[in-house]
Amino acid sequence: MKKFTVILLSLLILVATIVPSYGQTRRRSHFGRKARTAAIVAGGAGAGALIGGKKGAAIGAGGAGLYAFNRGAARRHFKHSTRTAGTVASGTALGAGVGAAAGHGKGAAIGAAVGAGSSYLYSRSRRARRRY
Repeated sequence: MKKFTVILLSLLILVATIVPSYGQTRRRSHFGRKARTAAIVAGGAGAGALIGGKKGAAIGAGGAGLYAFNRGAARRHFKHSTRTAGTVASGTALGAGVGAAAGHGKGAAIGAAVGAGSSYLYSRSRRARRRY
């Protein structure tokens, strides 16, 4: 029994010393940065569509787009004008989805206008807070 315990502890220590070496290597994804942004938006639209139909798809795509175009990788790999356009389009989709859920056609139009305006103002305010 004593030999078994010693062997088990030796193997445990051996495994514990091997595992951190794999944790130090950085794994590069073969999935591109721009394709990942598109996949985030599509995944949000798909999840929203499963939950709430067309209106849910608009809400999901809008929310996911706002996240995807304002994360660090998007700041490094997209031009500023592209990120502004993506943010405004995502805000428009989010606003239209919420407006459609609240008030059908007219609510969707009002929500889209409010979403586009507010997301544009958000992108403008983010530009003013640059750190050098």
